[in-house]
Amino acid sequence: MIQPKSGKDYSAHRFLIADDKQFLRNLIQNMLVRCHAGDIRHAKDGASAIEALAEADGDIDCVLCDWNMEPINGLELLRSIRAGNVEHTPRDLCFVMLTGYGDESVVKAAMDLDINGYVVKPVSMDRLLQAIDAAFARSVTLKPKELYQSKGTIVLPGTLPVSGKRIPPWVLLSTMHQETKEAMSRRLEQIRCERNDALEGVRSLESSIINEVYMTVDRVVPGKVLAEHIYTEGGRLLLSKGTILTESLLERLRDLAVVSHDSVRLMVGDSGN
Repeated sequence: MIQPKSGKDYSAHRFLIADDKQFLRNLIQNMLVRCHAGDIRHAKDGASAIEALAEADGDIDCVLCDWNMEPINGLELLRSIRAGNVEHTPRDLCFVMLTGYGDESVVKAAMDLDINGYVVKPVSMDRLLQAIDAAFARSVTLKPKELYQSKGTIVLPGTLPVSGKRIPPWVLLSTMHQETKEAMSRRLEQIRCERNDALEGVRSLESSIINEVYMTVDRVVPGKVLAEHIYTEGGRLLLSKGTILTESLLERLRDLAVVSHDSVRLMVGDSGN
């Protein structure tokens, strides 16, 4: 038998890759193929993953899953497995979460759900294999089903549970003093006025953003493309996905980040055009 170039042999293991981005599923599959993975299945979201697991009838050893998917995200999928709500699937199934650099809250929530491991995007061969090996080596002591079930829908900071819109922490005005609210509102209005100048080409950029990653606002450089819609507390669109972030817009966002006393992060990327 020819040994894989990585030195790993996963021929005895069967994987399910759950991610809403096909290119990332294909990337991970190629890495697993190089390690002679016994079987590889795909799911485009959490709901599809539940169906795939039920159909596999226990024939999956490890789930590699992105957390940020709709209508069922990776954390909800993990909770369902641990609570025993996925047919023909062992509750202690090995589960590896794919996260971004800024997803500390996701990692903490996943640990509370007894995740086996996680790998930080962008995914590299070394990171993936290290995460898989560590996950297989980590045994999980399961809690009673009721404890996982009682967590209900998992809502992370910065999200609206109904619409799924991400609200950046710097526009959460309800807990701030009136003077701070007024100053922040003025800055938000400046952003709304200036964003019109940055919207040229948004339609063409929305579907061609690459190298997506969460970054603190102070690290974002002009020319980066916003990779998510940003809304105000009231649900009003502040910045559209695909907006080219100019220095002027970034200055306003940095101002807001300072006012919020928070480590504010944006999901940004590069234009694939």
